Amino acid sequence: MIPPRHPAAGLRLLLLLLGSISVLHAQPAPRLESLSATAVQRGTGRRVVLRGEALLDGGGILMSAEDVNARVEAPPPPPVTLESPGGNLTAVGPATDRERIVWIGVGSDAPPGPRELRWAGPNGVSNPLVIQVGDVPELDEPDGASNPDTAPLLTLPAAVSGTIGANAETDHYLIPTRPGQTIVLDLQANRTGSPLDATLVVLDPDGREIARSEDHHGLDPFVVFSPAVPGIHQVRLHDVRHQGGTAYRYRLAAGTIPHLESVFPLGGQRGARVALELAGHNLHESTRMTVLVDPDFTGGRQEIRARTPLGYSNPVGFAVDDLPSTPEKEPNDTRAQAQEVPVPTAVDGRIGTVGDVDTFAFKPGASGPWVLEVQARRLGSPLDALLTLRDAEGKVLQRNDDAGGQPDPRIGFEAVAGTTYQVDIRDLVERGSPRHGYRLSLHPAERTPGFTVRAGEARLRVHRLGRVAVRCEIDRRHGFDGIVRVTAEGLPAGVGAGTLVLAPGAGHGWLVLGADRSAVSGNFPLHLVATGEQGGRPLRHPVQSGEQSWLTVLDDAPFTVDVAQSTVLVEQNGSASLDVSVSRHGGFAGEVTLRADAPPGLAVPEVKLGPDFARGVLRIQATHNAGTGVHPLLVRAEATPAGGPVHQAAPAPLPVTIQPIPLFLTAMLPGSPFFRTDTFRLSAAALPAGAESAANTTEFVVKVDRRGYAGEVALILEGLPAGVRADVPPVPSDRNEATIRLEIGPDAEVDREHTLHVLGTIAHQDRTWRQKSQAVTLQITAPGRIADSPDASADPAP
Repeated sequence: MIPPRHPAAGLRLLLLLLGSISVLHAQPAPRLESLSATAVQRGTGRRVVLRGEALLDGGGILMSAEDVNARVEAPPPPPVTLESPGGNLTAVGPATDRERIVWIGVGSDAPPGPRELRWAGPNGVSNPLVIQVGDVPELDEPDGASNPDTAPLLTLPAAVSGTIGANAETDHYLIPTRPGQTIVLDLQANRTGSPLDATLVVLDPDGREIARSEDHHGLDPFVVFSPAVPGIHQVRLHDVRHQGGTAYRYRLAAGTIPHLESVFPLGGQRGARVALELAGHNLHESTRMTVLVDPDFTGGRQEIRARTPLGYSNPVGFAVDDLPSTPEKEPNDTRAQAQEVPVPTAVDGRIGTVGDVDTFAFKPGASGPWVLEVQARRLGSPLDALLTLRDAEGKVLQRNDDAGGQPDPRIGFEAVAGTTYQVDIRDLVERGSPRHGYRLSLHPAERTPGFTVRAGEARLRVHRLGRVAVRCEIDRRHGFDGIVRVTAEGLPAGVGAGTLVLAPGAGHGWLVLGADRSAVSGNFPLHLVATGEQGGRPLRHPVQSGEQSWLTVLDDAPFTVDVAQSTVLVEQNGSASLDVSVSRHGGFAGEVTLRADAPPGLAVPEVKLGPDFARGVLRIQATHNAGTGVHPLLVRAEATPAGGPVHQAAPAPLPVTIQPIPLFLTAMLPGSPFFRTDTFRLSAAALPAGAESAANTTEFVVKVDRRGYAGEVALILEGLPAGVRADVPPVPSDRNEATIRLEIGPDAEVDREHTLHVLGTIAHQDRTWRQKSQAVTLQITAPGRIADSPDASADPAP
């Protein structure tokens, strides 16, 4: 787990940034792509190459913990420079905004594990990359590794950060061994985001292959061997498809290093003592250990490591919860042998052999929703669990193997108090071993009303005199329908934010932040909080995000955007207009694009304002089935002045009220089974007078979706061309459709398409309502040339 960041650490860097930030009109936000190395040994330091975009001068490194320090170093001077007699030519280094050299130092008492690293510059804070704090010496790939004749000899233990830099490349390393050792080779590539799908091969001193691995930890190989012959062994690795490139990075840890294959049980109750069984390699013959789970631990997944005389092992997952533990007891392979367990509980068990099935019986003490949930693969177990719930007679009620985006099963069901249920667990493909552990939770479902709010973006940038908006979505649980308010706390001086009020029924909204002229440029932690109330009890939660949230204050905005209306009213299948103004500053006269973030059911095409234009109109179009009620709509403006893009938000989201309509009208071919809203084509011929043929007629159906109106609907056909006669009956009050028949006269204009619309009119609730259908195109052809159309409803002319 990533240790919490000490607030002072961020403040020190921020103060440094404030002193060095240059005035930028607009620059893209920084983005990190890769690190040349993914680990640093504690008590040491190393240089790594940080690659990304917009890594501007004046920036620095933000670390998620104080026990890791980082600084940006100047690139080394080139070995060759240029001079000219007149001094008119000056050699300059390559642009550094895509690559930076960073020194990372780790304290000697820093615990192993991941840390987050970010670039923080005058243009914002980047996404995080993870660097591991390790326990073995870390090396960069030595020269000659891609040639078997110059393979470097490693001093073990060691971890090498390398790259399969080209197609068909193989890297080679020599490792010294002696009898009695257990050598661990752990390659990390795919687990850290590299596209490398590696094959790892070990050769003995005589060149014989003694071990090979491909997919052990996901797509990453893992080898453990004890040398039968002392001497120099060779390790080879390459991509299984023989591909390569600068992105094909890896870290190979090698030596008599501790490695945990598994722990059992996979979890424990908060505040309890748990006797653990350890399985792995180089654990100094330690196979059992008792741990005390901190009673104040917040719960969830915890990473644990074994600390041995040889150092720290790799981490494995361990679950902490409030459920009392029940150990699995064999035999429980059949329904007749089902182990009775008290509930609620968490059963700690193993699918110990191939084909093993563990069966449990339980009797809920209360009726209502219950949950059965397995934790296995997410904690590092190889078990691919299949969970089956049965009634007392053995009838299958539910079965599940993966749920909720997790690789483990979960079953929710309505329990009846005092009823006996059985649940069994097995491996989906009948595998089993002492490593196939699981933690099976059986408990009533959480029913406490509550909510969580999630921000759609974690890294915000606001210009002085400008505004930025963050979308916040609320998840209401178990009947919570109260008002939730989202606010920003601890904002820097000169930056303010309103309050986002999420009313009952609202699913999302925007919190708008603005900076005045006094705001100081820099990067600042951003803390958003959501508050509500349930049953007189205050509820307060931090707004969730995928990462730590940051706010960057930039220089003066080149433009701002505002909306004339304070509210908007639009009917289903109707439209409305928004008057938008753009205020330009500092001489900015470029093109500005107006957009709106609209709720489902509303379409708002973007509008481009040309240079120096200050006003525009956004057209809101509601679909025929747009959700009625009040919905938020946010107007934005975007432009690209010199230097990079600028985004501005209107001062506040606009409440849009969508009103229902009493009916909806649509046109379609006879027999269509659904409401059609797209344009379709009809075709008929203009025949000479007196000709006897049905080719000069066609028809279509008008259907009415009644939404509270039950009377007759008068119909008018708009756009009817000259020479065409139409029979347009009304839609009777006892029906929902009418058929419109068209007859083409001999003098009708041929060889062109005519566009028709059907207009329906009603009087309802002291108002005249008009609804227009979608377009219908009519192709009128000369005799003998009926248009080839799948929608043509007329017979071919004779």
